[in-house]
Amino acid sequence: MLNDRTTRGFTFIEMLLAMAIFALVGLASASVLSSVTESDAASQKAAERLAQIQRFFLILERDLAQISARQIRVEGEEPVKSPLLGDKLMLESEEGGFAFVHNGWRNPGMVLPRSEIQAVGYRFREGKIERLFSLFPDAVTGTEPKVQPLLDRVTGFKVEFLKDEEWLETWNDQKLPKAIRLTITHEQLGEMRRFYTLMNGLT
Repeated sequence: MLNDRTTRGFTFIEMLLAMAIFALVGLASASVLSSVTESDAASQKAAERLAQIQRFFLILERDLAQISARQIRVEGEEPVKSPLLGDKLMLESEEGGFAFVHNGWRNPGMVLPRSEIQAVGYRFREGKIERLFSLFPDAVTGTEPKVQPLLDRVTGFKVEFLKDEEWLETWNDQKLPKAIRLTITHEQLGEMRRFYTLMNGLT
């Protein structure tokens, strides 16, 4: 004789409990995924910010390493005897600014319509540190320099020049300073300070 067995299903309460557990697991998974995504995005932004800062310092270091003891012309004015000019409001900067000429702007065979020396300037405007340059080192009056934004989210840019044992905020000497000190204040990274020794500077 066959035994009759009663098949028992899930109760309504058990179904609700299972659904609640699945919902909690889904919420937890979504929270973890969101956290990982946000963390990855933050890491990418941090990496981009670090790369931008490194690129800025690399470009500046390259320019200063090839600085030329040559008279310069700023904004089409008459050439000055100083190979480097620096002042707080120079080049329409909001805080620090300086300009000089450097060698090493390669132009093999003079194929491009420009010189192999380059006049450059650095300034701070609207939260950015910008690099200004011209195709010719002695640009005439009215020639607008090209503007290359290098570093953003900046709140302060102080430039100082070393003469003997004193740091000056203005430079207009017939020789180069012994060193340049930059103090940059960044929104997220705070204060950064860099020193650049000039090989052709004062002894």
